[in-house]
Formats: sequence, C-alpha cells, structure tokens
Amino acid sequence: MKTNKYFFSAMGFLTGTLFGISIILFLSFSNAPSGAAPAAQNGAISTTVAHDYFNGYMSGAVPYTQVIKGFTIDKSQLTAMNSILGENSALTGFRIYFGKDNSGNKVGIVVGVDNSGRDAVKNSIYGTSAANLSPCPPICDVASPITLGN
Repeated sequence: MKTNKYFFSAMGFLTGTLFGISIILFLSFSNAPSGAAPAAQNGAISTTVAHDYFNGYMSGAVPYTQVIKGFTIDKSQLTAMNSILGENSALTGFRIYFGKDNSGNKVGIVVGVDNSGRDAVKNSIYGTSAANLSPCPPICDVASPITLGN
C-alpha cells in the first residue's frame, strides 16, 4: 500500500514538473502573432531564406540539456518530405531545422539528406509552419505506453 502511495506521489510530481516546463516553453513563443502561419511558410524556399529562418531561431535559442526521447512532426513537414522524396528517391532521410521568420513565427525547415549525411540543398527546401514541431521533452505524451511500459 505504501508503495502505491509513493508511486502516485512521484508520478504526480513528475507530471506537474513536465507540465510546468511545457507551459514555460509555450510562453517563450507567446510573443509571436496569433493565428495561422503565413502561406509562404508552407512551400519551397531558398537556402538564403532557410538560413535567415535558422538564424532567427538561433538568436533566441536556449541550450537544451536533457536526453531527447522523440520528436513531433506535423502534416506540413510530412508533406514537404514526400515532395522532396518525389524529386530525388535516392535520399536516405530528412532533416528538420528549427527556424523563426521575421514576424517571430516558428518555422520548420525541411531538407533531404543524402547517403553521406549531408543536406541535399540541390533539391527543394521547404519552410513549413511549426506549431506542432517539438522535441520530447519538453512536449511529450506523459501517459504513453511506449515510454511508460504496460
């Protein structure tokens, strides 16, 4: 009986901690304008624009010191990956960089990766809305049987 009491207390504490971290990270992007991302963020972009988006993100990025358990990719990133793969079926994967546009909107920069592990910038590069683009932690399914077991 005591074991259950301590287990539930620990789980409550961990859940509260993860929720608190999630709120803090959410608020760190709260200065961005609300509403849908501009249409230009869901299409092909140049390496120059991708670089500008990346620098926009890096200028305010905070070092992350936890182990990454997973990663959320939304439909716009998947659509971009399928478009890039349609251009070059020899690609071995994809990379998504974090970015911010000039309006402060989060942007996912999707690029193919060749068999040497290099960005395939001769193919299209896509800028996508990134409302759901996030590593886990901090944005995780804390009740997932994948991470909790049974």
